[in-house]
Amino acid sequence: MAVIDRDSNRGGVADSMRAYLAVDNELTDLDDDPETLQQAVASNWVDLIVIIPDGYADRLVASAASEGKAPAVETVTSYTSGAGSMASMDVSGFLSLTRTALIGGNVTVDPAELAARFGGMVSQQGAPSIGTPSTGATDGTSQSFTLNDSDLAKLGESGGITLDQLPEGALKNLTMDDLKSATKQAVDTVHDKNANHAIAVDHSADSAASDSASAAERTPDRATNGFGGLMKVVLYPLFLAMTVCTSLVLGVFNAGETRRRLYASPQRSSTMGMQRMATLCAFALVVVAGYLAITLAMMAVTGVDPRSLAPAGVAMTITSTCVYALMTVACGFLLGECGFNDIMANGFANVFGLAILFTSGATFPLDLMPEPMVAIGRMLPGWWYCASVDDALGIGSASASGPNVIAWGLSTGIVALFAVALVCVGLAAGRARRQRPASFAPTTTQLTEN
Repeated sequence: MAVIDRDSNRGGVADSMRAYLAVDNELTDLDDDPETLQQAVASNWVDLIVIIPDGYADRLVASAASEGKAPAVETVTSYTSGAGSMASMDVSGFLSLTRTALIGGNVTVDPAELAARFGGMVSQQGAPSIGTPSTGATDGTSQSFTLNDSDLAKLGESGGITLDQLPEGALKNLTMDDLKSATKQAVDTVHDKNANHAIAVDHSADSAASDSASAAERTPDRATNGFGGLMKVVLYPLFLAMTVCTSLVLGVFNAGETRRRLYASPQRSSTMGMQRMATLCAFALVVVAGYLAITLAMMAVTGVDPRSLAPAGVAMTITSTCVYALMTVACGFLLGECGFNDIMANGFANVFGLAILFTSGATFPLDLMPEPMVAIGRMLPGWWYCASVDDALGIGSASASGPNVIAWGLSTGIVALFAVALVCVGLAAGRARRQRPASFAPTTTQLTEN
């Protein structure tokens, strides 16, 4: 973040604000010109820019003296991160502490009002023994006094007087030196360990050590998280590519003239159909192998060692991806048997693929997804594919329990059942089209001669 001072550090506001914010934030210097400020925010160079406008110190002092609303500084927050919003809370905290210190350290009480309210307990002649005379006083009867905590304690011991019983104080003749002292007090407060206690953690000797060790074993490392996330990302593009390709290839063989020629050949049509499906399945596995190679290469380029991955987890993840790829071929087989053309196949693959992606948990954390979205996701294969990857690597939904072979097998098996169901529906649709071709043939216009 950056602090732009247009008030010449009057009252020490700019320097003290920088010192206060530097405790929890990283500060940088920026030139005070519109182009630099706009580029800094647009390029995400800074998360927050605080601009102290000209005359801010005077307005802050005036608002304290008149009990008015504190003036606000100008802020520009980056839209790409929540860090700027969090830092703006620190800015508000600094200004609040400064205003409190400015008022609390300079409020004065007239001893005549004390005498009038408490009678003999506090007299004008005895008032100088309690409190500090304010600057500018000229005699012992008309001067006012600033009361601190020790003074209130003396009053309490003498007559049981509390803070609520004191007459209303007043702020007079506040100066820039008073404001500078208040900003310094705000900075001292944030550095004061007695005022800002560190979080104390009670570690039980043996149980805490064992719990932390087991938690460390269950915590997935950077390589595992990255590999699992990249393997989940393939969910949509693999579904889109293989579904459309399979549908188009099978659509060519199911065209009327081509199908009649294949039926007239001496080879059985079922054998040729199985050969076509085997070829498409092999192509899907080749696509998975290519994506796996790209994933490992990307990890190596970013400095993550793929050799740190657990071999068993990688093997289970690859198996899940292969099963999911076969499921996409089965979906394309269904579209081809239903007679979808290229436009219809593309439309279905895009809509259904996006539905699978956004309900699978690959794009949104599961705890942030609404219940209806989770219910829909459980009825689609993408959810179970991502669950199988989590169970194989011990990430995401399985980060607390770690890798689970049984849960992985169940999730992968459900994805395989989706593939079987799609193939069965496709076979039924293809049989219906072959038995009643007139019901599925496009309407044609026939010309008759009179």
